[in-house]
Formats: sequence, C-alpha cells, structure tokens
Amino acid sequence: MKSKKFLHLVSGAVVLAFVFFAVASSDDKSTEKEISETDLASAIHISASTLYEDYDANEISADQKYKGKVLVITGRIESIGKDITDNIYVALEGDGFINVVQCMFSDDHVSETSELRKGQSVKIKGRCSGQTLGSIIVRGCSLQ
Repeated sequence: MKSKKFLHLVSGAVVLAFVFFAVASSDDKSTEKEISETDLASAIHISASTLYEDYDANEISADQKYKGKVLVITGRIESIGKDITDNIYVALEGDGFINVVQCMFSDDHVSETSELRKGQSVKIKGRCSGQTLGSIIVRGCSLQ
C-alpha cells in the first residue's frame, strides 16, 4: 500500500515538473535578448532566496519591483538542464523542492553553462519575467 502511495506521489511530481517547464517555456520570449551595458548600470542586485521570498510574500508587489527589470542574481545552483523545448536553464535555489529562480539562457551560452555544477555559487544577469507555477522566471541570462 505504501509503495502505491509513493508511486502516485512520484508520478504527480513528474507531471507537475513537466507542466512547470512547459508553461515556463511558453512564456513571452521577447525579453530573451542579451542585457546591454546601459541596462546593467540600473540592474537590481539580489540573492535568489530574497527574490523568491519577495514573490512568495506578495506576487503583486514583487512584480512591481522586479518584473521587466534587469536583475543580477546571486545563488546556488539547484539544477542545470534543458526544458521540454530544448531551452537551456539554470535553476537557483529558492525555497523548497520545485520553488526556484529559473534562469533561461540562449544557445549562445552552451559552453559556459556546460561548465557549471549543481551546488555551485553563481552570479547571473537577466530580465525578470515574473512568477510561473511557484518559480521565478528570468530570461536573456548570462553569467557574470
């Protein structure tokens, strides 16, 4: 009986992860262009955990502070991979199992992202797209 419950839990987590990456990938890709030096000068410097906490506390307030703005985010890598549409992402620890700051990279960053390791501390710049299914999406990312 316990093994069936565990199997259902794992199956549910897999489906949830699939839906999460599908929704995150279908978000507006117009903000994927690289961040210019002019944009970087006005960037908000923030940790991944603080960014996630702000969104968790009040999504509307956090959108006003961060959505559409350039962020320089520091944090530890939770995972590195490609979503279901083959887009490169680096997920920074936020708060919990699936609650992360998901940083989306263009294919131009394959070599630098292939050097990264889970648990590594990094600094990433990108433009905040807001929250999707519990995770914060940041697009047009590059390593600092």
